This record gives sequence, C-alpha cells and structure tokens, in this order.
Amino acid sequence: MEHFKVFIEAQSLLKKISEHEFKIQEHQKRIQFVERNRELRQEKKDRDSEELKSFGHEIANFEKELFSKEKDLDRAQVNLQRATSENQVSALEKEIEKLSPAIESLQETILEKLEKCEEIEGEIEKAQTFLEGSLSTLNELKAEALADVQEEEKEISNYTQRVELLLNSLDSNNKQSFLETKKNSKDGQVIAFLNNRKCSRCRFEASSSQVAEIENARNLEFCQSCSRILIPATINS
Repeated sequence: MEHFKVFIEAQSLLKKISEHEFKIQEHQKRIQFVERNRELRQEKKDRDSEELKSFGHEIANFEKELFSKEKDLDRAQVNLQRATSENQVSALEKEIEKLSPAIESLQETILEKLEKCEEIEGEIEKAQTFLEGSLSTLNELKAEALADVQEEEKEISNYTQRVELLLNSLDSNNKQSFLETKKNSKDGQVIAFLNNRKCSRCRFEASSSQVAEIENARNLEFCQSCSRILIPATINS
C-alpha cells in the first residue's frame, strides 16, 4: 500500500505545480493581451498614415487641376470682355458656364478630402497616445511578472524535486507506470480513486476481479476508460 501513498502525495505536488504554472500563464496572457492590442493599434495607425499620405497626393493633384481651371476661367472672363463678335461671346460664355461648376466641384472635393485628413490625423494622434500609455502599462506588467514568475518558478522547482524524490523511492515498474500515465494524461491527473467500484474521475465501473486486485494491491490496475491508476478509496481512511 505504500506505493499508493506515494502516488497520492506525488499527485498532490503535481497539482501544486500546475497551480503555479497557471499563475505564470496568467501573467503571460495579460502581457500578450496588451502586446496584441498594441500591435493591432500600430497596424491601424500605419494604415491611417498611408491613407493620409494618399489623401495628400490626391489633394495636391486636385489643387493643381483647380489652379489650372481657375486660370482658364480668368482667361475666359478677360477674353469675354474683349470679345468683338457674337460667336466669340457665345463660345466664351459656354466655356465659363462649363468651368464654374467644375471649379466648385473641385473645391468641394478638396474640402471633403481636407476634412477627412483632419479626421485621420485625429485618429493617428489618439493611436499615438494609446501606444505611449500602453507601453508604460506593458513595461509595468513585465516588471511585475518578472518578479512573480521567478518566485513561481522557484516553487515549481522545489515541488518538482520533491516529486522526483518520491518517485525515486518507488520500484522501477511503479515509477515507470506513474510517469507513463502522467505523460498520456491531458489534465495531469495520474491517479483516480475507486469509490463503490467506480473510477472517481470518469465514473467507469471496474470489474469484480479488478476491484479485488486493487484492494489487495497486488498489481497496479488502470481504469479501462480513462487509463488512470486506480487506488482504493480506503487508502485515505
């Protein structure tokens, strides 16, 4: 029965190791969460910067076009005053009639683009403020995590050494069985208690012959459903 007690104590220590590992993972998750948010915000800021640059080029081209049409309008208006024939007057009036709305449309377009640029610049400024503030938060989290993780790793190391000492006290077959079961267990639970012939982990019912083997501790028995090492519940009585 002594090997059962070793299994129970080793499992208890493994649970404590998992608890400390969970705390480390929580620190990592918090850091990764902030880093991911910063990454997404930086990507958005970069896209906004590219869009702002693109709008800048568009505005420059529209302004060139506007300057050209305003120049054409001034020329047409001057020529209209100097026109000496009805044909000239008619042609110039049509040109002016065509240029005026085109100029107004360009002015409206440029104004809309400028307003959009202001909006984007505001978003970029907000993003920059967020990045600066979140960097400070990230550094604080990392500093806090560094101290805590070192302490958690120290505890894990201590518990791991104790588990190794316990397992080394077993005969080679029992030790190997424990380690193999641990390796194949998804949740780290190596042992399960047999309560009223049922596995405490998965509730699978053991056969009468298997129950007898477990209670007599002649050989290690494994749950035929979850493959954990079965231990009689009376061991803790």
